[in-house]
Amino acid sequence: MDKLVIGAWQGVCKDGDLSANLARTEEVIDRAGDAGCDFLCLPEQFLAGTGSREVLVAAAIGLDDDRLAALAERAGRRGVVTLVGLVAKRGDAYTNTQVILDGGRVAGHYTKTMLVGGDRVIMDTHDDELPVFHAKGVCFGVIVCHDSSFPEIPATLAWKGAKVIFSPHFNSLPPRTMDDHRVRVRNNHVGIAAHYGVVVVRANVVGYWPEGDRYGYGDSAIFAPSGQPLAEAGLFAERLITADVAPHLDDNPWRSRRELRPAIIRQLSAAALAGLGEGPAAPAGREPPRRDND
Repeated sequence: MDKLVIGAWQGVCKDGDLSANLARTEEVIDRAGDAGCDFLCLPEQFLAGTGSREVLVAAAIGLDDDRLAALAERAGRRGVVTLVGLVAKRGDAYTNTQVILDGGRVAGHYTKTMLVGGDRVIMDTHDDELPVFHAKGVCFGVIVCHDSSFPEIPATLAWKGAKVIFSPHFNSLPPRTMDDHRVRVRNNHVGIAAHYGVVVVRANVVGYWPEGDRYGYGDSAIFAPSGQPLAEAGLFAERLITADVAPHLDDNPWRSRRELRPAIIRQLSAAALAGLGEGPAAPAGREPPRRDND
């Protein structure tokens, strides 16, 4: 592959205003197309924003909604595989979902797995499938926000063949914890990239929420498999960042060493997959450890 340009959008969305956020996404798709992007990642829940359950339900959209189809058609015309976050209405449930728009259609979706307290108030379900997708000749996966704090999730995507992992976020934090959070999350992404030999693409919001004195700080970035940033958006500014990741897609010295995992790791992996109906159970006494969400 000679060239593969990935873009990440760091920006403001309007809480509960689906129409405004759809229009903004259209503008960003056009901007990414003008920049020659093959892929574009927008933040978590970008079409809905944040807020109470009532606010988010009002901004929810079905995966078969005509407005989402029109957005997919626009992305298809520009040749930009677009990942955008929304609150998805799925039957009687609402989920924190990132859709993949490719070829003029909604080609796939991933629903956040590791939910935090706010997610549990708003969302009715989550997914455990951890799918990978294929477009533009590359295998990729998606993690959403708190998913990046759990190495098991990107490990599974890497073992399934993902060479790029997209990580949309919606961080809204008080000043006293904001910078500690920023450093920790940034280190998580550097670690994912370097440990699993993948390109990591983080897209976060910026903004200010007077109620609660909360800030969206940004710090979106595209990381090479070495952990080095290829592009960075900085803090508190709307910005499209881009990077040609083609030279880095094979920078994974560990991919061929998958079967060298210690026996206990193989057993725990088998137990985890068995819980999803995808493999044999681990021996008695080898159940995978539980881990509480923050």
